[in-house]
Amino acid sequence: MTIGMVTNPRSGGNRKGLNKIREFLAENSQIHHGEAVTPAEVQAVLAGFAARDIDLLIVNGGDGTAQAVLTALYGQAIFARTPVLALLRAGTTSMLARDVGIAGDFPSALAKVTAWAAGTRGSDTAIHERPVLQVHRKDYSAPLCGMFFGVGAIPQGIDLFHRRMNTRGVRGELMPGLILARLLLAVFTGNEKLLPPTDVEIRRDDAAAQRVCCLFTLVSTLERLFLGLRPYWGEEDAPLHLTAVQSKPRYLLRNLPAVLRGRRPAGVSPENGYLSHNARRITLDFTGRFTLDGELFEAASPLTIQAAGPARFLRI
Repeated sequence: MTIGMVTNPRSGGNRKGLNKIREFLAENSQIHHGEAVTPAEVQAVLAGFAARDIDLLIVNGGDGTAQAVLTALYGQAIFARTPVLALLRAGTTSMLARDVGIAGDFPSALAKVTAWAAGTRGSDTAIHERPVLQVHRKDYSAPLCGMFFGVGAIPQGIDLFHRRMNTRGVRGELMPGLILARLLLAVFTGNEKLLPPTDVEIRRDDAAAQRVCCLFTLVSTLERLFLGLRPYWGEEDAPLHLTAVQSKPRYLLRNLPAVLRGRRPAGVSPENGYLSHNARRITLDFTGRFTLDGELFEAASPLTIQAAGPARFLRI
């Protein structure tokens, strides 16, 4: 296989240096490599890979790097034949890679990927197809692409994560869990200064529009978020998971474990402030910021979200 690897030297897992990466590349000179930090740099590296018609693209960065790669692949269609993606856990949280990527640290993950590419791996490897989100913004010609979209408490939590609670660059799933606990404390104590509600009008497929004063609204194609959370329980046969929770939902303390795990007891209902559906096309109208795979953007509402792909991910 023809392999390319894009590395973000500023991602959480690469900030201590690229010595191991350079050693690996010296031993595997057949792998095409490029470094990129910004989305424009990612696009430039991938354009070079497209000219070489690579089959497998290794993403050595965090969720933001993966989001830039998905945008280049499914928003700008750089490749005539889209490569298989191998996401490494090289970011601060690496939520995408934990769901559709390669397990293990850099040396062990790359050993697995190169063995698979050489055809020496066994049946414990698989390519998983998964749709990605294509986010169309008003007044923007090209869509953004990713796998996790959030409004309300979610971008507010990410801002808190970077500004105040993770100044030392702690990696892994613990810190997002602490952020979630801090936000829940704000909900239970009524601290709307830290966590102001967001008015969102939601339109999905052919259903009537719903206006929600929400704590958060999310849309995702991931089956696992950080700490194994799966906060959606829609029953429709459609690729996009949509969940919205009102700013003051009833029985939140009692229902919270079920909501976070995607279960639906009797109290988790629209009447009590809990909404979850699967859809093919979702339009959201709101004011403020949103997040796509951990990156923050201004709304430019209304936004339309639909499925693209499916992308092919190597999971080992």
